[in-house]
Amino acid sequence: MKLIPSDQIDIISPHTKAEVEYRLKENIQPKRGIEIRLTKPKNQKAFEGVLTQNGFQIQRVINGKNSFLPQIKGTIQEGLNGTKVQIDLSIHRFVIVFMAIWLSMIGFFLIGTVYGIITQDTNPVFAIVPLIMIAFGIGMVHFGYSSEKQKSVNELKRILEGRIRDNSFANTVYN
Repeated sequence: MKLIPSDQIDIISPHTKAEVEYRLKENIQPKRGIEIRLTKPKNQKAFEGVLTQNGFQIQRVINGKNSFLPQIKGTIQEGLNGTKVQIDLSIHRFVIVFMAIWLSMIGFFLIGTVYGIITQDTNPVFAIVPLIMIAFGIGMVHFGYSSEKQKSVNELKRILEGRIRDNSFANTVYN
């Protein structure tokens, strides 16, 4: 299990590169500012971000906020039997830095608690609180990311009318 969740996925679309770019353009809106809304507007697109010559940087449009929403960076490559869209999903850098600082502070508290247990006969039950907070923080990151990752990938597959390329053997080293 990765401490910081991220994924690389290839989506194979039967369409040409120009058609894939057009389909993405039709489903990406500029990033919106901070707004509080309970319902989705009628002209809402599936993603927000930018589409460039070399690829795209997007995130799925959701109601409310989810700091762990996958940030999607993609490249588009034309092939013989269609187009390969390679996407990298990750958590926003600000969230990674924030969680690293937060978990570090809890880690120092845990070290202080263990030191107190060893040197001052502090009750060992006090060590449970920082352990639970660390587990909760890591679990919150993974759950928030995983719950939105699948929705984002499925939406991209729908838009591109594509399928996921099996990458299960992509990292295998053969001698």
